[in-house]
Amino acid sequence: RAAAAGRAPVVIGTRSAVFTPIPALGLVVVDEEHDASYKQQEGFRYSGRDLAVARAQRAGCPVVLGSATPSLESLANATAGRYLKLSLPERTGRAGKPRVTVVDLRVNAARDGLSPPALAAIERHLGDGGQVLVFLNRRGYAPTMFCSGCSWIAPCKSCDARLTVHLSRATLACHHCGAEERMPFACPQCGNELVPVGEGTERVETTLTQLFPDSPLVRIDRDVIRRRGDLEEALAAVNDGRARILLGTQMLTKGHDFPDVTLVVVLAADQGLFGADFRASERLAQQIVQVAGRAGRGDRPGEVLIQTAYPEHPLLRCLITAGYEGFAALALEERRATGWPPYSHLALLRADSPSRAEVFDFLRAAETAAKPSREARLRILGPASAAMARRAGRHRAQLLVESPARSALQDFLVQWVAEITALRIPRTLRWSLDVDPAEVD
Repeated sequence: RAAAAGRAPVVIGTRSAVFTPIPALGLVVVDEEHDASYKQQEGFRYSGRDLAVARAQRAGCPVVLGSATPSLESLANATAGRYLKLSLPERTGRAGKPRVTVVDLRVNAARDGLSPPALAAIERHLGDGGQVLVFLNRRGYAPTMFCSGCSWIAPCKSCDARLTVHLSRATLACHHCGAEERMPFACPQCGNELVPVGEGTERVETTLTQLFPDSPLVRIDRDVIRRRGDLEEALAAVNDGRARILLGTQMLTKGHDFPDVTLVVVLAADQGLFGADFRASERLAQQIVQVAGRAGRGDRPGEVLIQTAYPEHPLLRCLITAGYEGFAALALEERRATGWPPYSHLALLRADSPSRAEVFDFLRAAETAAKPSREARLRILGPASAAMARRAGRHRAQLLVESPARSALQDFLVQWVAEITALRIPRTLRWSLDVDPAEVD
């Protein structure tokens, strides 16, 4: 109401703030424009960033898309002259860019996720009075519970997923549907001892606390940052020097300024190298660059260690030798060659139901109802199961529509939605149409 009445000259908010009524809109700023959280994934699907651009265009005012790791779509728009690219080449602080080193896990065996070179670097930087940031985008104690006797792995009963070990509360939890169960003392199939396999932030915290007992540690992830004020309290401990080691997930990559952090260690950097989604490598590159940017922001030089079992991977090599700009140029060439966005336009028809047959019957009927013109040059791919075919007890599948021209895709979708709506759809089935989907897997 204050904004609509003109009493609030500045409005700050998350993605839904793009709908705020502002009578005399003069400027729109989208910070960290590459962030996937700008896309609403449930209910009414929209991109806060793209709506911000459209709204500024209609209001006739400038829109600033800010990011140290711009999305490939925005970079392609800048190359094509639709956007004006403005660069900020000078880094904050006087230390300059951090030195980046890759640690080969094939020759440096890790203990609880931490290799000997990483531990030596942590000890060195702590001894020099610096702070250390350890990044692992996996919460919990371990990704799975495993039986060495019969190879049983703790499954989620409602999803095609494994249960994550949370040792502090003695539970196994599904990070997809939220289901929890008590941690078993022995294998339910053969009775043998169970072993937690892999590392999460909880396990790494235990190891670091044991190895560096005189260096207070703060952990930041969704398991410990639950209530209002928890994040502010944790960040205050880092900023006033009480915490010497900072450990966390992607919550740490969101533009925080830690002037005393001189070392960043990236654990499990391989997670995004072989993802099913075509944007997986882009997200990994953005994540690594963003978290690496936390090192050496003050007066002292920074160091970044990236642990990987694939040091020769083109993405990592390109990131280290040519930076994010070099990676983006290579990735855009790959997208152009394969016909993926931003050189094509996508729409994803998703469906889910307790019955797998219902899902595929609906998608096949929707495919039959699709009548694209020859001029549109549309491709309809599927139906195919989602990467996680069952989630929260519901089977999931999708149809992908691809077009080289956005106008042709939009004309087709208007007709197709009318045809889909006219179909006989079971009450238990849910469907959605997502234009420019943030994830295709």
